[in-house]
Amino acid sequence: MLKKKIFTPGPTQVHPDVLKATISFDTYHRSSEFREFHKQLITKLKPVFLTEQYLHVLTTSGTGALEASIINFCNPGDNVLYINQGRFGARWGSICKAYGFSPKEIYVPYGQSISIMELEQTDLSAIDDVLLTHTETSTATLTDIKTIAGYIREHSNAMIIVDAVTSVGAIEFKMDEWDIDVAVSASQKGLMTQPGLAIIAYSQRAKDKMMKNEMSRFYFDLRKELKSADDYLTTWTPAVGLFYGLDKACDILLSEGLVNKWQRTKEMAGYFRTESIKNGFGIFSKHPSDSLTALTLPNEIPSGKLIRIMKDNYGVHIANGQAEMKDKIARFSHMGDLELSDFIELSSLLNLELRKLLN
Repeated sequence: MLKKKIFTPGPTQVHPDVLKATISFDTYHRSSEFREFHKQLITKLKPVFLTEQYLHVLTTSGTGALEASIINFCNPGDNVLYINQGRFGARWGSICKAYGFSPKEIYVPYGQSISIMELEQTDLSAIDDVLLTHTETSTATLTDIKTIAGYIREHSNAMIIVDAVTSVGAIEFKMDEWDIDVAVSASQKGLMTQPGLAIIAYSQRAKDKMMKNEMSRFYFDLRKELKSADDYLTTWTPAVGLFYGLDKACDILLSEGLVNKWQRTKEMAGYFRTESIKNGFGIFSKHPSDSLTALTLPNEIPSGKLIRIMKDNYGVHIANGQAEMKDKIARFSHMGDLELSDFIELSSLLNLELRKLLN
């Protein structure tokens, strides 16, 4: 019987030490103790993002940080381009439209990722901001951000803004080396903490644009966060317990080593996909991310049927597809506090239950 129960791509399985840290501290967030702690947390998070630039922890969801990145780093009247290759890529466009932008969209079919060939059809020199998704969680699809960002930089002065929510802490992501202007992540995925925090990192170039930006904003005004950061404070009341949990998660990640963590995620994803194919499942994505896997079931068996069986029989939580992908794919996380042994057991149980469904 599986000891680990959560295989959803957010929230992910939380390490016991992270859970303990979350409920073990009740420090006043304006105290000198919290200031010193917050300073250490920022120091730990920057190497996780592989950046030496600006970084804030926000008490919000990943979507909140996506919104913050648009209203701080996109000027009113900017020509914005977003890549829509799934539900979260589409969300970039929805946020832009809510703030009065008329963004240009490049649509990429589900399960595929943006290519240089598709970008070549757009005049990037006329674009001010490009909104990308590293791992499209809804389809388990990876974008080659390093290559795409390099191409954009060669052909444009556009701000490169990346949703790295389902990437940071789990798979290779190098903010500074890849010349990314803004990177957004959240606590509940590769950073294996409970939901409720988002992290936004940004370059000097992005900071300069932010300071001159006339976009209306209040709670998500990162100029306030930047000012508060001088004293290692948060502008608003933070989710203090989650900050301590995130700090412990950073300790675990950095102790293992980022490269080792990336490799281990890759090994778990590789094993699980190989076994799944052997057992009769299909891999949905044409460019799969190691952060998670989206499986299709044979004989058009609704994925929700298998998901319910795994929950009822074993207490195991798996994610269904979203919107038009519901009951067409089952999504399995390789992030969080998981080991290869968990996927050995999980694969065996999935095979057992699939055989029953096929008989």
